Amino acid sequence: MPLDLRSRSIRTLAWLGDVEFEREVRMRLIARGDYPTHRLDAIKTLIVCAESQAAILAEIEGELDEAETNVVRRARNTSTRGTSRSQRNTRAYRAATALEALIAHWFHSDPRGRERFAALIEPPLTLAVDRAIDRAGVRLRRG
Repeated sequence: MPLDLRSRSIRTLAWLGDVEFEREVRMRLIARGDYPTHRLDAIKTLIVCAESQAAILAEIEGELDEAETNVVRRARNTSTRGTSRSQRNTRAYRAATALEALIAHWFHSDPRGRERFAALIEPPLTLAVDRAIDRAGVRLRRG
């Protein structure tokens, strides 16, 4: 059931998108095989972080339509008051917030959103999962 999230704060969108993004990451990790849960958490953390999410957004930004670009712009312009992040981390944090808000927009407001997610996010997300598994040095155990 699509929700009208246009009147919601961008932080609410990002909060909801964070859940959806993490779920997608978790589903992709368990599709790869059976890992000990502490390893799954370690791999997930490499993907569900501001820097990784910012990199994914950078890869897809040129493909966004006007409505999607507006969501991203609103989210990037959200204040990060009260945080002690460096300027580099603030940039990554704002980009991650923008990606999360975009995902919430797709999953809950856009009738073609899941198709857009599949077309735009799945390729860089698959690559991020591959890299995180390699970086974590975890061996796949088939269940």
